[in-house]
Amino acid sequence: MVLLWQWDIRGSAHGLLSAHPVAPFVSIHHVEAVDPFYPGLSSLDSLKLFTKAMKVDPMSFLQRSICYDRARRLSFSVSLGYTIQVFPGIVPPRVLERSEMTYSAWNKIHSRNEFDLDTRDPSKSVCKRPVLFFLEDVERQGNTTLGTYVQARMKDDLKRSFFCFTRSAPLPYVESIQVLGYPLKKNWHLVSSLFVFFLLSTLSLL
Repeated sequence: MVLLWQWDIRGSAHGLLSAHPVAPFVSIHHVEAVDPFYPGLSSLDSLKLFTKAMKVDPMSFLQRSICYDRARRLSFSVSLGYTIQVFPGIVPPRVLERSEMTYSAWNKIHSRNEFDLDTRDPSKSVCKRPVLFFLEDVERQGNTTLGTYVQARMKDDLKRSFFCFTRSAPLPYVESIQVLGYPLKKNWHLVSSLFVFFLLSTLSLL
């Protein structure tokens, strides 16, 4: 199976890139109409990092893995080469697998009816929104890939600290996460196996 998306969207492509189906990523177009893929980078630099991640492990690029930390009650949605979303609470896969509507259609209409994808609206509660870690760099080490993802500072951070109280942001002392990917040689549709490591901020340990 080969997936060809009609990339006729505007705004933030985050909802599409973070919820890519279990299928090879082929191509995109009209990238000039969407925001830079990675926070803090220009559109050109974002595309350079994007294509670097794709070249390092093309078969696993953008493939999603979902895992849980039940002790901390956290849900992780990993999109290889792009982002890690850390949700407070245990969020079922049937929710995480749906594309979040962070974008609008080419006609500038922001409606789920404009797309054939299984989409969902962003959470209205800031306390239920995920903390985002975006790819900073990726490299191949033998048969594995090592990706470093850095926590993004979002506009809702201050609001979350005021309104969420006991439900503080997930992993408050973690600034980056490393992901080791072991691509499967056969049956790529079964998804790559991953090991996720948390890198605590040096400052948080003082």
